[in-house]
Amino acid sequence: MPSSAGTELLARVLLTALSLVLAGQTLAQDRHPLEPLDVSSPRATYDSFVSVMREIEAGYLSYRASKSVDGEGDIRDALVRARALFDLSDVPPATQAEVGSASVGYLFDVLVRLPLVDPGTIPGSDVADGDEPAALWHYPDTEITIHRVEEGERAGAYLFSPDTVARLPLFHELIIDLPPVRPTAYSNWRAEQVGFTGPLFPYDLIEALPDSFEVQVLGTPVWKAAVVFLVWAGLLLVILAWWRAVRRWGEAMQTHWRLAIKLTVPAFLCLAALAMRSAFLPQVNLSGPFAEGVHIWDSIVLTAGLAWAAWLAIYLVVEAIVASPTIREDSYDAHLLYLLARVGAFVAAAAVLVTGASDLGIPSLGLVAGLSVGGLAFALAAQSTVENLFGGVSIFADRPFRIGDFIRYGAMSGTVERIGPRSSRIRGADGSLTTVPNADLAKLHVTNYAAREKCLFNHVFGLSCKTTPADLEALLAQFRDHVAAHPMVETGPGMPRVHVVALGPSSIDVEIRATVATADWGTFLNTQEELILGVMRLVDGSRAALALPSQTVYLGRDRGKYVAEDQARAAPGSISVIATGVPDARASEVKP
Repeated sequence: MPSSAGTELLARVLLTALSLVLAGQTLAQDRHPLEPLDVSSPRATYDSFVSVMREIEAGYLSYRASKSVDGEGDIRDALVRARALFDLSDVPPATQAEVGSASVGYLFDVLVRLPLVDPGTIPGSDVADGDEPAALWHYPDTEITIHRVEEGERAGAYLFSPDTVARLPLFHELIIDLPPVRPTAYSNWRAEQVGFTGPLFPYDLIEALPDSFEVQVLGTPVWKAAVVFLVWAGLLLVILAWWRAVRRWGEAMQTHWRLAIKLTVPAFLCLAALAMRSAFLPQVNLSGPFAEGVHIWDSIVLTAGLAWAAWLAIYLVVEAIVASPTIREDSYDAHLLYLLARVGAFVAAAAVLVTGASDLGIPSLGLVAGLSVGGLAFALAAQSTVENLFGGVSIFADRPFRIGDFIRYGAMSGTVERIGPRSSRIRGADGSLTTVPNADLAKLHVTNYAAREKCLFNHVFGLSCKTTPADLEALLAQFRDHVAAHPMVETGPGMPRVHVVALGPSSIDVEIRATVATADWGTFLNTQEELILGVMRLVDGSRAALALPSQTVYLGRDRGKYVAEDQARAAPGSISVIATGVPDARASEVKP
């Protein structure tokens, strides 16, 4: 360092030491490292600010002489303590660090230009009768206010008020052109904050930049803004390239492995945001509205990455479970897990987004309330959708059928191909695909043919009324032997069953009832065909016959009323036909 620069640095150090003496404060190393700053009264808060600010100023002079990681860490630790003297409750959490650090610089520049205040005039903890200090104190002739926090984690502490924090940039702009009236190493500490960089950027390199690079964009030198933009652009390009590669590689993988490799994309996105926030941005040290915007952007990227990762992680867990040998992909458990994955992924991502929104200053309680009201309105507008969703849940819970089952629902039937959260798809025998809302399906009487263990053969045969009792008894015995002899028919107490069940209008009804030991519909149809053909052969080889539906119609008249008329009308050579055996049947003539 040139001798003139060394002389200037020495002068600043001596001036800072003198200001410490004048302020009656001690350096941080004279204080216990775990001792918090005193905020028990307006006077204590004011004195704590002056003390920690002198500590920062002395540490910065040493850091300017020789940059080091330890020196930077000491300055940032002191700055964190100084930020604790400001009520940042109105500032979004994502930007509290930047706003608080800026407030420290603004306030110090303002105070060194204001007349000294008599410490005795500042309310302290030594008030009469042990009363608490005043809840509010204004720096004389200014609107700088220290107030008592009434609620929250820091209730009872005296801090610089939120209104003061919000107006400090304006106060700084109005007073910065005035000369300092108190000893200070730098006439514009806020400018030093803006130009501050970490050990990654040596001062020699920064001072070698053209003056145009120091032009500020939204409170940040243009070279810092350009560096941050280029780094973020590079990171996003790398992540985009990785995402494309992951999509290409995943095409040949199983679903759970494809999700696992996809999960690396949001993971890299989160790592990039965290690395920028904790490692790179502190080295560049952005400031002003540009810094606030970058911090908000970083929080948005981190929140989006975490929500994306939560979404994929839940699906990954479900796919890994379904891929295990214990669960079939077309089983109820698998489809129930898929439904839970959809709901769980949405809830997890929404929770992350609500938390991230709170970090950006959007109240989570208000957001949740808004979502609740909006959700209620949406539910009322989409009542059928919600009803179908619960219908799907009830189907999964009751398990009346599963994928691949042949069912009858209402007057229709078909094979179940998909059970979704809103509807189910059923393929009919003619190949048509029917989409049935789950709410309707849950209300119908559903017969699941695939769930039966055996099939029932139950038919009624009509024999001719001319069949004699002896022939009928012999034929019934033959029926029993024929049915029981079939290898697919189960035999047991009372089964198979062959009985005369009724004398119909034109037949003697015989019921054959048997249990076919198969759940396969095609096998049952073959067995049923063999049994029916066998019955027909037995009937054909006997003296009985299968009855055909028939009806006899009798036409009759009152014999007494029409007998004289019939005799008178009868002429020689005519043929009279009289229905005999029928009471009151009237004779009719058929003339040649």
